[in-house]
Amino acid sequence: MRGQAAAPGPVWILAPLLLLLLLLGRRARAATGADAGPGPEPCATLVQGKFFGYFSAAAVFPANASRCSWTLRNPDPRRYTLYMKVAKAPVPCSGPGRVRTYQFDSFLESTRTYLGVESFDEVLRLCDPSAPLAFLQASKQFLQMRRQQPPQDDELGPRVGPPGPSDDFSVEYLVVGNRNPSRAACQMLCRWLDACLAGSRSSHPCGIMQTPCACLGGDAGSPAAGPLTPRGDVCLRDAVAGGPENCLTSLTQDRGGHSATGGWKLWSLWGECTRDCGGGLQTRTRTCLPVPGVEGGGCEGVLEEGRQCNREACGPAGRTSSRSQSLRSTDARRREELGDELQQFGFPAPQTGDPAAEEWSPWSVCSSTCGEGWQTRTRFCVSSSYSTQCSGPLREQRLCNNSAVCPVHGAWDEWSPWSLCSSTCGRGFRDRTRTCRPPQFGGNPCEGPEKQTKFCNIALCPGRAVDGNWNEWSSWSACSASCSQGRQQRTRECNGPSYGGAECQGHWVETRDCFLQQCPVDGKWQAWASWGSCSVTCGAGSQRRERICSGPFFGGAVCQGPQDEYRQCGTQRCPEPHEICDEDNFGAVIWKETPAGEVAAVRCPRNATGLILRRCELDEEGIAYWEPPTYIRCVSIDYRNIQMMTREHLAKAQRGLPGEGVSEVIQTLVEISQDGTSYSGDLLSTIDVLRNMTEIFRRAYYSPTPGDVQNFVQILSNLLAEENRDKWEEAQLAGPNAKELFRLVEDFVDVIGFRMKDLRDAYQVTDNLVLSIHKLPASGATDISFPMKGWRATGDWAKVPEDRVTVSKSVFSTGLAEADEASVFVVGTVLYRNLGSFLALQRNTTVLNSKVISVTVKPPPRSLRTPLEIEFAHMYNGTTNQTCILWDETDVPSSSAPPQLGPWSWRGCRTVPLDALRTRCLCDRLSTFAILAQLSADANMEKATLPSVTLIVGCGVSSLTLLMLVIIYVSVWRYIRSERSVILINFCLSIISSNALILIGQTQTRNKVVCTLVAAFLHFFFLSSFCWVLTEAWQSYMAVTGHLRNRLIRKRFLCLGWGLPALVVAISVGFTKAKGYSTMNYCWLSLEGGLLYAFVGPAAAVVLVNMVIGILVFNKLVSKDGITDKKLKERAGASLWSSCVVLPLLALTWMSAVLAVTDRRSALFQILFAVFDSLEGFVIVMVHCILRREVQDAVKCRVVDRQEEGNGDSGGSFQNGHAQLMTDFEKDVDLACRSGERPTATPSGPPGPRGPALGAQPRQRPWPPCLPPPPTPQGRRRVHGA
Repeated sequence: MRGQAAAPGPVWILAPLLLLLLLLGRRARAATGADAGPGPEPCATLVQGKFFGYFSAAAVFPANASRCSWTLRNPDPRRYTLYMKVAKAPVPCSGPGRVRTYQFDSFLESTRTYLGVESFDEVLRLCDPSAPLAFLQASKQFLQMRRQQPPQDDELGPRVGPPGPSDDFSVEYLVVGNRNPSRAACQMLCRWLDACLAGSRSSHPCGIMQTPCACLGGDAGSPAAGPLTPRGDVCLRDAVAGGPENCLTSLTQDRGGHSATGGWKLWSLWGECTRDCGGGLQTRTRTCLPVPGVEGGGCEGVLEEGRQCNREACGPAGRTSSRSQSLRSTDARRREELGDELQQFGFPAPQTGDPAAEEWSPWSVCSSTCGEGWQTRTRFCVSSSYSTQCSGPLREQRLCNNSAVCPVHGAWDEWSPWSLCSSTCGRGFRDRTRTCRPPQFGGNPCEGPEKQTKFCNIALCPGRAVDGNWNEWSSWSACSASCSQGRQQRTRECNGPSYGGAECQGHWVETRDCFLQQCPVDGKWQAWASWGSCSVTCGAGSQRRERICSGPFFGGAVCQGPQDEYRQCGTQRCPEPHEICDEDNFGAVIWKETPAGEVAAVRCPRNATGLILRRCELDEEGIAYWEPPTYIRCVSIDYRNIQMMTREHLAKAQRGLPGEGVSEVIQTLVEISQDGTSYSGDLLSTIDVLRNMTEIFRRAYYSPTPGDVQNFVQILSNLLAEENRDKWEEAQLAGPNAKELFRLVEDFVDVIGFRMKDLRDAYQVTDNLVLSIHKLPASGATDISFPMKGWRATGDWAKVPEDRVTVSKSVFSTGLAEADEASVFVVGTVLYRNLGSFLALQRNTTVLNSKVISVTVKPPPRSLRTPLEIEFAHMYNGTTNQTCILWDETDVPSSSAPPQLGPWSWRGCRTVPLDALRTRCLCDRLSTFAILAQLSADANMEKATLPSVTLIVGCGVSSLTLLMLVIIYVSVWRYIRSERSVILINFCLSIISSNALILIGQTQTRNKVVCTLVAAFLHFFFLSSFCWVLTEAWQSYMAVTGHLRNRLIRKRFLCLGWGLPALVVAISVGFTKAKGYSTMNYCWLSLEGGLLYAFVGPAAAVVLVNMVIGILVFNKLVSKDGITDKKLKERAGASLWSSCVVLPLLALTWMSAVLAVTDRRSALFQILFAVFDSLEGFVIVMVHCILRREVQDAVKCRVVDRQEEGNGDSGGSFQNGHAQLMTDFEKDVDLACRSGERPTATPSGPPGPRGPALGAQPRQRPWPPCLPPPPTPQGRRRVHGA
């Protein structure tokens, strides 16, 4: 061979190519479809996705199987061709089984029909051992080899026998691409083609008709392969000369061991040319593998051969070597190594020293043993590293002539062109020949065939229709039953029609009965019964269950196994007495004893369905205790009915029926939810109803009306009412039900927004949330602000909202200009008033310091190029570390995140503080947002235990001064006991009670019941303080006008002071059902809904009436015919001055108190209330104690009485041991009558005739000297008459 040296052996060169083909064959097999080949067989093999493989007949066709097949699937018949090489058995076929070879297009499982089937039996001739190798080329989708046994009608199964000789063959297959086949595949295919053509003759044509590869001696194949021009032993492909590896053939050896065990190895690579120009010499060598027992090893020829190279003329310099002198130089160590090597081959070692002392090596052996050859000699440059370079050539050549004449071997001429096909249609063959030039001078004769034959036109003629024909019947299958009536079947397959032929007639399957006899029926256990009750509830008991045996019948076997079964139960440890919750009567329900860790269940009340659950747990000391019951599974009857009706309407909507009555259902739910929810289960039931309503709105068969939208939002607001706080907290413990609310609102915005008929905005304002929906096109979108200009709201909390949202117009873009022209976006913004307090995010150190805002955009944008801006107003003072948070259920909490955040996350938002009361959040996603703040130590303690210091100081000072006044009055009560004193003490008690309730209400905002009671009593005591001021003015007016007073009139004072406020509060609570008494932030009347007028109205009326009475009293004092008594006039003036000072101060105090309670963030209102409240106490003490003369005289009398009691005299006692209750008017009359009539110790009547025993009167103590004496009856009558 020429062109390139061969590798040491073909196996070592082709081993990597074999690995490459095996790797390519490991591709994933495609799923078999309707045309994947025949159905499952006893031993069927389907190969797909492989490009090369090998198998033996013994492995694919086992001896104990009757029907076996091996199928190779072509990935794409238009792009690939299948090739097969078969190494036949050395002896002819024998035995009943025959292996058939077919190719077909597809297989129909329903009719067991092969479409386009063609037989390859005459091509392969597996039973003809005269040709040991057979080759095949297939172009259809499936290539199949099948072994079939002849049918055996009278047998129940296949006949098992030894395998025949025809089973002893092996197969190699190859899948080659029709265009640009791989080099490795072409190498193997060319080897196969060489062997196929070498063994071809007229009786056994070659089965490979054409190849897509360019092979020596083969066809050109596909046009893409390029011309093939054989020249010597060089293979040409695409006009490029290659080495022997381009013409290598199979990767495996033929069966039978025809390959030689000795002989020449392949030539080595050509060496380097000795000259760069002027004609040089290249040499190559080969080695001989001796054949045992053959003289000379069996190798004939030369070990080395040479050829000329670089024959072009040299330049002017006349160079004889292309290598520079510097490349030929070497150091001393290299010279020693080379010297040793040269000496081994008989060459003298190179000389060292001066370059002039270099010596040539001896001339080599002539390159040819006959004819003209070449001899070479070399020398080395022996120079040090620092000496000059050697000059002159290092290698010389010369011609050598041998007298012997070289033998000329016989050589083949070129192959003649292939002859025409012997048949124009059907299967034919064609051949080609070549001539041999005879050898000379003892040369070898030509080797190889003189003629090659191969098949042509393997496909059937298109013009001849071929009808389908049945294959042989398969053997009968085994009987389906070993006794009683069974069935057997056998099948056959149709070699499908071709070119319009008729299909196979008849059935492809036959069945017959077999073994008609009665079968014995063994006894069969029926299913186990349920387990019985455990013998004990704890401490390891047992349970029993049993089963029944059915049968046996007809001599069958009895049931095996036990009839009953036991198992252990109640293995848990019996709880100790202290680990069991005792029977408890709580919430009108009797809870039975329950061990710790278990849940007790009781039916819900009659107005609800479901169960009440209550868990028994252990405390830190291991003592069992009952947790509060949960009503999460209790649903009121009304809510349950609404839920069932909604599900019925949803089922109709899913079936496409019109939605009639949906509006009535929503309206009914609005009315029910306004009364509040009875159980937390009602809350979850309502959310389920609203979710189903959203699905109904989504259907095209129902269009929601504006009333439906308003009612839907109103139901959401009713769910978020303050009275449902405890239900929300209980629902949150059962699961994150807040996320269901967020999803519900988001779906509602999506449905309502896209159901809007035109581009418009919708606003829904309720007591607990504000919903805004904007529908706008992407092309003309602008920034969306919430709230928008022209905002109009009915609720006081929503009239001037402090929270704002800005959505940039860059959000409303899909990124495609064409899509933006037709895109419509829906923006929904929801402002929750009090949802933050329901989410259980408050802790001892953190608090949700803002309202909650949700922003949604449909369809959702891919990303926010401009951040979303939200401004929040703070709800609490004294907070630090304001952090923007958003609701993100997908966020995985990190170790650094606070554990109490739950679904809330701080990722995605940036916090920008604006001032002490506002914070701005810049967020890069759409969600639900809020502000989380940390309470300072003082604020935390204040929030948890005590109200603000300012309120404590104001209320404390006022209450202490008034309490001191009450103590003074009580100590001198018998001296100043009068209507005016009674009014004053009641007035002081109402103010003290109001101060105490203000302080209590600051700490009870989280307790709904206590906060409501505090608000109601605070309302009562605020009004009573105003009413007692009015009572004092009324009493003064009656005193100056001189109207007769009796017990009835005095009772009217009490009715005015306590009864009128109680009536107003009772009416307010009855009409509002306590709604509005207390809010989430304070324990006072709600500023919304008009309930505050229940306090402002009566207080204003009291002030107005007081002003009228004051004007009348003042007119009486200044008129000429008014009061003539100077003392009485002074008292009336003092009372008028007291009303004019105390009433405005009282109004300012309670006004600042209301502002301080409702707005806890403002320190100014708290300071004003503290100042006014303290000043009010001092003024009342000054007017009614320090500046009141009666109190001064009473104190003096009290001091005198104390001194007399010390001296043993009890002159302070009143007549009959009782003090007389005198009005101020009576005291004034007594002062006027003191000069005219004094009481005596004895009666004024004449003495009777009776003696001392009969006429003696009991001695009366004298009237206390420090008090004016009481008037006589005559004096009282005169005064009254006057």
